[in-house]
Amino acid sequence: MIEIKDSHFKGPDGNRYFRRNAIALGIGKWGEKKTPLLQANYLSVEGNVRYSLLAGKVSKSPPYIIDWSRENRADVEATASVYYTVEGTAAFDFSRAKDADLKLIRFHVDGGNLTRLLNDADVVRDKMKQEGSDARICSSVWVVMSGELSERFATGVRFDVQANITEGLSVGVEGGGSWKGEERITLSENAVFAYGLHKISSWKGDLAGSTEDDFQAMG
Repeated sequence: MIEIKDSHFKGPDGNRYFRRNAIALGIGKWGEKKTPLLQANYLSVEGNVRYSLLAGKVSKSPPYIIDWSRENRADVEATASVYYTVEGTAAFDFSRAKDADLKLIRFHVDGGNLTRLLNDADVVRDKMKQEGSDARICSSVWVVMSGELSERFATGVRFDVQANITEGLSVGVEGGGSWKGEERITLSENAVFAYGLHKISSWKGDLAGSTEDDFQAMG
């Protein structure tokens, strides 16, 4: 069963994704995981990998339906301030979430691809090694989409990722059966509802040997 709190989002996979500081997060952002005593854990962003390294390594999950009316306003509105539509973006708040057919969709990089990515990102990998055991990289984001757009992302025949040095990371799908054309969005911080982290769990000299996901702790 899902759970939406201002500190975390327990997704349909049973994992608890981070929400604090989501406004600063995006796939490929890295930094130190902070664990304050009386507040939720979060990633303090120090930089990001080159967006071009993410091309071909990002996957998408199926859209997930939320019964927003069962949730608390303050918890829902704790992070994302916009959601994606076929026209672009629109303001996201609790009232809109309840009244519109809004869904959550996750974009992510799996552990194997993340290890390969980090081994091509020499500067970031070296800085993470210097940071030590608290170093983390954002490997996934949950964003809010309109029902129409999420359906197109679910049914598109081709999914691709593009990188722009100024605009950041964009994801797109090409229509095939029930719709034609292309839909493309640029993943922006103010659209991040929740995020997931990975750490480098083993090293092979100065290279990353493996990575391991890290979720929000219980409590």
